[in-house]
Amino acid sequence: MTTKPRKATILVVEDDEASRQLVLYLLEDAGHRVLAAENGALGLALALAHGPDLVLCDLQMPVMNGYEVARHLRLHPEWRVVPLVAVTAFSMPGDREKALEVGFDDHLSKPITPETFVQQIEAFLGPSFRSQPGGT
Repeated sequence: MTTKPRKATILVVEDDEASRQLVLYLLEDAGHRVLAAENGALGLALALAHGPDLVLCDLQMPVMNGYEVARHLRLHPEWRVVPLVAVTAFSMPGDREKALEVGFDDHLSKPITPETFVQQIEAFLGPSFRSQPGGT
């Protein structure tokens, strides 16, 4: 008997509308529940209110940047175990290291590759959350 994967709740914090919509579409199509915020302050509020299983966060945003979001979340002990992934156009030498230093678990460069993005993201979730090939 095969068990169906559980639906993960993933928070996407991204100020670029087109990028946010693409990520939402890909993750929802894979069966995940997705929360979205267009800036860091809203993202932080959603994270604290809803306790998602994973947070994807841009670094350069208005109101509160991704580094500040990571610092605030990592102050809370329960947030030290939730995967926090930077998805950003910042891909110069040292950018990944800076993101890891403030509390991100990984740093993925934009533009994303739609064909592999969901698998990259699901690697941060436990096996019970992963979608199956073919969208089942």
